[in-house]
Amino acid sequence: MAKDKQPTQEVAVKADQQLSTEVSDLSNWGVPQTMSSDIIIPKILPMQGLSDLVTDGKAVMGEFRDSLTGEKLGSITEPIELIPFAVQKVWDIYKEEGGDFKWTQTIPLVEDPAKADYNDLLPWADKDLEGNNIKRVRRMNFFVLRPSDVATGTALPFIISFKSTSFVEGKKIFSQMYMRNLSQKLPPPAYTVKIGGTKEKNDKGVFIVPKFELGRRTNSDELTQCLYWFKQVNKLKIDEKDVQEASDFGQAQATGTGDY
Repeated sequence: MAKDKQPTQEVAVKADQQLSTEVSDLSNWGVPQTMSSDIIIPKILPMQGLSDLVTDGKAVMGEFRDSLTGEKLGSITEPIELIPFAVQKVWDIYKEEGGDFKWTQTIPLVEDPAKADYNDLLPWADKDLEGNNIKRVRRMNFFVLRPSDVATGTALPFIISFKSTSFVEGKKIFSQMYMRNLSQKLPPPAYTVKIGGTKEKNDKGVFIVPKFELGRRTNSDELTQCLYWFKQVNKLKIDEKDVQEASDFGQAQATGTGDY
């Protein structure tokens, strides 16, 4: 015959149940005020041969990884489905130091000739006010959501950048969003895209170039989330470690325009 539970056991069980309920009740933890400016947007980084995660043995060349967490998001053979909903165009400025060109600053690309800070046609190779050799490289940052995150109610944006050897692919996505979609009276995020890639080679070695493929039409839930985040874009901080730590031009091949 089973023994009756001792009073102390019953008290302990009730205490554990009460604690479990309190722990799972999020209101007990307080709700801090969250500003859009507090959110850092991670980048989707293609893993190159000299990427830190690859040299540390934590990733493989050709994978796409979250710049903040290191999580694998896909690879050149396992394309990532994304929804691009906004774009930011910038110049990355590199200054010559000791024979190499190192990143010094990033500035917005201003394409309207009527604006005082118009800089669309600045030369790729130039000198700064101190007479140092500099080079300017165009970059497109696409703000994207993963459809899988939208489906689970956990959507937060990522950035995927196109410059240097991948800049042409960025132009293709831009054309789809802001020419083809709008010509059909559709919003920029009307279609998903799939980002895979290829391994290419030049005199500096083997490197990964992301490639774009048009996906399916987005649904109403996806468009709703895209519109919400589109309104937050100007308040969001971007994880730019990969740019700020860059030296020289990696695998880029200069054409004399910075648009390559």
